[in-house]
Amino acid sequence: MAEGGGRDGPDTEARLSPDPDLVEYIVITLPELSSSMSVAQALRSLVESSRIRILDLVAVVTDAHGGYAVTEPELVAALADLRSVDGEVGGLLSDDDIALACRALRPGTAALILVAEDRWAQELADAARSGGGRIVGGERIPRNRLEQAHRAHQEHGGRGFDT
Repeated sequence: MAEGGGRDGPDTEARLSPDPDLVEYIVITLPELSSSMSVAQALRSLVESSRIRILDLVAVVTDAHGGYAVTEPELVAALADLRSVDGEVGGLLSDDDIALACRALRPGTAALILVAEDRWAQELADAARSGGGRIVGGERIPRNRLEQAHRAHQEHGGRGFDT
């Protein structure tokens, strides 16, 4: 990914500190890193439309025994679409963060570990702050729980997220 550089202009906003209420990490699994071209294209689109800002990104490959190897994104040919995306990436994911994410991966797979600022939510965060509040958390709902809720809703006409 390209460095933000020392220019003035539209890029100035991109160099500001991220809103700490809007930063999340995402782990995207893939059969292998060479399968990441469509993910790179989607990330580029999200950055160019100002919906996210990539703060850190690493590629990992796990072996059959649960070990892993980290590869910088610029060394992955399938991630070439990200090379011209403006931003200063790196330093947020520690070795411990990467190891923790890799424990959730199946052996013999690859993944992209992404830290991004959810710029799409900036208006919401600003509105919360103007009312004296703030965004304090969020979590992705696991796929199996959504499927279970959908089935329950269809079977019983209920809300579906009851525990």
